Amino acid sequence: MNDHDELGALLTASAPPAPDHAPAAALSLTVAREVVAADRGLQGRVRGLRRRHKVATAFTAAAIVLVPTAAFAAQHFLARTGTYGNPALNGEFEDGSERINICAKDFADYVATLAPSTIQAAPGHSWQEYAQVTARSYTQEGSCTGTNQGLVQETMLRTQLLTMASGDWGCSLVWAGEDHDRSAASTARAAMVGLDSEARRLSPQEGTVGTWDPDGFLRISKDPEFVGCER
Repeated sequence: MNDHDELGALLTASAPPAPDHAPAAALSLTVAREVVAADRGLQGRVRGLRRRHKVATAFTAAAIVLVPTAAFAAQHFLARTGTYGNPALNGEFEDGSERINICAKDFADYVATLAPSTIQAAPGHSWQEYAQVTARSYTQEGSCTGTNQGLVQETMLRTQLLTMASGDWGCSLVWAGEDHDRSAASTARAAMVGLDSEARRLSPQEGTVGTWDPDGFLRISKDPEFVGCER
């Protein structure tokens, strides 16, 4: 096994499971398999999101050597490492965004800075809430102990925030339809399109984002087995 294979095996074996939260829980891989069997493109995007999440994080001090510059060390957030992915060497596992240390004490605070400034969170939710859920999804299993350190790329954190907001806006779209509220439906559609566009800008590779197309979400919500938008 060469060094590249060892890194790939380590990343795959040591990554935590994808986060479980509502309503994204209702849009999990299990539900996706059952509910969107006829929509291969959407199903592939859900699988891709889980795969990207799985390979994005490594829990070991020896996996990647971090050598930040002296100037970078003076920056505010300890979670920032000053090192970046190299898609030329590990294109299947990483992009060129910064590697973030999830074991840093200010990791959750840093995640909160990654929320988009041009798109509102869904009604009843906030970007701060999404940031807290995202941060907990990487640290809730107690992996940050001793000399362990966890690394996840900034792009993954950003797209995870967008994915949660997209699911909640999807429910707003469903409810707007039930209430015959065209204004609310228009707002929800615009937000979902914006979130999907931003996610694809950050991660253009097909299958690596989990945001939703409005019509695709509506189609899936009509399936009898779909329970993701109960009031």
